Amino acid sequence: MRKFLMLTIAACILAAPALAIQIYTYEWADGDADYLGTFDNTMNTMVSTLCNRPSSDGHGLLLEKAVASGGYARGFLASVWGLQDGDEVSFSCWRYDAAGGLPYFRLWAHYNNMLEEAADARGQDMQINDGDLFGNNDFGSQSGWEQFSWTWTISGGNTGLIIDAIVYGAQLATIYVDDIAIVVPDHASVRFPNIIYPSGGIPTGTEAQTWTAVKAIFQ
Repeated sequence: MRKFLMLTIAACILAAPALAIQIYTYEWADGDADYLGTFDNTMNTMVSTLCNRPSSDGHGLLLEKAVASGGYARGFLASVWGLQDGDEVSFSCWRYDAAGGLPYFRLWAHYNNMLEEAADARGQDMQINDGDLFGNNDFGSQSGWEQFSWTWTISGGNTGLIIDAIVYGAQLATIYVDDIAIVVPDHASVRFPNIIYPSGGIPTGTEAQTWTAVKAIFQ
């Protein structure tokens, strides 16, 4: 079964006021939906047993570049809405690459302010791009399992964010991802492939942690 966790935490950073945040984690399981979409059908995906982290439930998400042209394919792993200027969204996932060199993986994001219009995520237009934020441009070791993470700061009056998995390589180039985690302010809502967490939702578990401990998840 799908495994998930949400923690509501009050964290103090230096002299700043208490910050209420939520942490959600997600891993793919047999029968789960695969992803939230892509631009221009550039990526194929499926829930796969071919490669999974030893700590996971036996499945991972296969990302396959569907087009032969150069550049990259982009697949949507999660979305967040109800954001405000100055909010931070931190995201982490594990990537598997069988060998060094191509294909390459990056973790980016882009704004999608239409997400705000459908709080339950039905009818959300996933094809809107209100501006790229980019993110982790490091290709990493390019071999085996490796954790990728990034923190984006919301600005410009934007309210919605989509997390992007980026795959470079030839047509049918394949990368696997699994075990994702996201930290958002408690007034934001989060959507994974088949789960929606409304803002301020009732947590499945709570634990008091320092902000340093939380940030350590993404290092």
